[in-house]
Amino acid sequence: MTLESAAPAPEVASREPVSRTWLLLFALAWFGFWLLVMLPGQFMVVKLASVIDPAEKVAIGSFLITEMALVIVVGVPLIGWLCDRTRTRFGRRRTWALGGLIVATAPFAFVGQQTSWAGAAVLLGLVALGEAAVLVALSAIIADQVPEAQRGRASAAMGVPQVFALALGMIIVTELVTDVGTSWLVIAVLALLTPLPFLLAFPEPAPQDKPARARRSLWRRASWAGYGDLGWAGLSRVLINAGNLVGTTYLLFFLADVLLLPDPDGSLMILILFYLGGCAIASWLGGVLTDRFRARRVFIALCAGLQAAAALLLAFVPTWDASIVAAVLLGVGYGMFLSVDQALLTDVLPDSETRARDLGIVNSAQHLPIAPLVGWAVLTVAGYTELYIVAAVIMIIGGLVVFRVRSVR
Repeated sequence: MTLESAAPAPEVASREPVSRTWLLLFALAWFGFWLLVMLPGQFMVVKLASVIDPAEKVAIGSFLITEMALVIVVGVPLIGWLCDRTRTRFGRRRTWALGGLIVATAPFAFVGQQTSWAGAAVLLGLVALGEAAVLVALSAIIADQVPEAQRGRASAAMGVPQVFALALGMIIVTELVTDVGTSWLVIAVLALLTPLPFLLAFPEPAPQDKPARARRSLWRRASWAGYGDLGWAGLSRVLINAGNLVGTTYLLFFLADVLLLPDPDGSLMILILFYLGGCAIASWLGGVLTDRFRARRVFIALCAGLQAAAALLLAFVPTWDASIVAAVLLGVGYGMFLSVDQALLTDVLPDSETRARDLGIVNSAQHLPIAPLVGWAVLTVAGYTELYIVAAVIMIIGGLVVFRVRSVR
């Protein structure tokens, strides 16, 4: 493998439409990635923290989630820069995706066997580094290979698997494989195997190199021009994701400590199923609608509003029935956001030579540890009512910020 100066992928305008098989296997690849990302943040890390030290579960869980986020924040832009410059016969995106899978899944398999927070932290740092590589590579594939008219559906193929990964993963780790150590191993194996059909079946188009002088000239122009919309779109993504995570990361503790449910693990599973049902339908529908009407900003604002309403419902009506309604609202809002937001970001990329780098910067910012830090700060001085109010405010701001993007509807 060699690293060279960045070169653009062929323009998507000249791309042939991708096939249904391509979209299906692309979705399967994302399914494996989301297993590694969603389950630790939503359940497995806080469960492990409860086993390591029940008295310090909030502090340990927040630290481990923050650590993974920081590794991704630092790793994604650097890996994106390297990925744009990589040249291999196997393909620059596929090389980094496959390498990242191995780096992520190997230590992931042993996290559940750790009896100290330090041991878990070391392994999870490696997991996050591998996740960063996979995220960079798979995200850039949409911009490289998918025509604009299919980007909503390709983004849905990226987002919908998140729903199924969380649903199937939660069933596995809460019902089928309840031993903490074994559950991490099983998820690692699934996450490694499911992306292989896509990575091995479809050859990657070779990038077209330009003369060095043209590359340098383009770099000067792209360094300053055209990044305003990408910046606003990225900020909107960061805020909406952060608000969502503020509300969902500590949901297990909310069910146990506020609602005082006798089986918080099982209750969380029920809420997740409602959440995922709405998320799956809305993500697919959002991809289709945004391709048809090319309306990105209004859909994103609607997504933020639905999720904020869910958080406010949990804040002011802390009951089991209200929690079910909130789960549905949150699922519909976040599901549509997954497909529409990715299509928006792909549309506003200013330079075909630096797609992985630019997407990497946005994805890096998205993983800033806002949620665990906000959660720790709020729960240290207040309670879950205040936590969900803060989550709603963050998401509302994110929904308003997207209207600063000017180059798309």
